[in-house]
Amino acid sequence: EPGDPLTFTNPVFNPANTTQVGHDEGFCMRLNVSTGTWECLWTTFLPHGQITVQGPYYDTHNSVLSITGGTGAYRNARGQMKLRALDGGKEYDFIFHLS
Repeated sequence: EPGDPLTFTNPVFNPANTTQVGHDEGFCMRLNVSTGTWECLWTTFLPHGQITVQGPYYDTHNSVLSITGGTGAYRNARGQMKLRALDGGKEYDFIFHLS
């Protein structure tokens, strides 16, 4: 239903998917059930700081979110993060493009 919340926390792994390098936590709000649209906000916690993103998530296809800021080594972080669904949405690639 529109307005339904989704909260989460997950481990984050290196590009080879062999070593946990951090975790994420955040929430999404269901906007439209028929189009599978959510609006999300979450933080990825890494050894040298955090990166926060905000933007759309879709039930059936990939999305691009805005990097809204960071802390520590990422304190000046801006750019975008591509969210790519794997294995039917059981796993995701977070592809950060920092500027």
